[in-house]
Amino acid sequence: MRRYLVLGSAVAALATFLLALAGVAAPALADPYTPAVPTTCRVDVPTTLAGERVVVRVRVTAAGSVQPTGTVTVEVDESFSKKVRYDGAPVEVLGPRVGRGEHRASATFVPDDPTRFTGCRDSVRFQVGAQGGGAGGGAGGLPNTGGPHLGLLLAGIGLVVTGGGLLERSRRRA
Repeated sequence: MRRYLVLGSAVAALATFLLALAGVAAPALADPYTPAVPTTCRVDVPTTLAGERVVVRVRVTAAGSVQPTGTVTVEVDESFSKKVRYDGAPVEVLGPRVGRGEHRASATFVPDDPTRFTGCRDSVRFQVGAQGGGAGGGAGGLPNTGGPHLGLLLAGIGLVVTGGGLLERSRRRA
């Protein structure tokens, strides 16, 4: 019995080898992938006063030395939309007049050759503060520079005072 098992295994291995050599199995295929180079959009809005027209700057970049070309659609607050040509250099779009408050600007890039580059999208929120007109910048307040919250500052001061008190209490007295 054992003899037939060894002989059968050898015949099966030889048959498998011959079938693989003849190419009866399924052919090897490459994994599907998109050869398009990914792009990155960057939207920038300079400081704008209330009542002035907003300027939206858009830059599209891709890895490598070739600059992507296509069209960029710029939107401000979903009420303004403008499509411009993008030829590899940053573009500036003059948008609508804006009032005080928070606004949103977005840009969508669609390449000329989607097999070579991918599209991209970016958006940014921006604040409009003071009324325009006159020297001195109007009646706006100071900008928020991103410092820590008041609660964190008070907690830090409390920890320093507590540490100083514990240090004073634990000192040896002569």
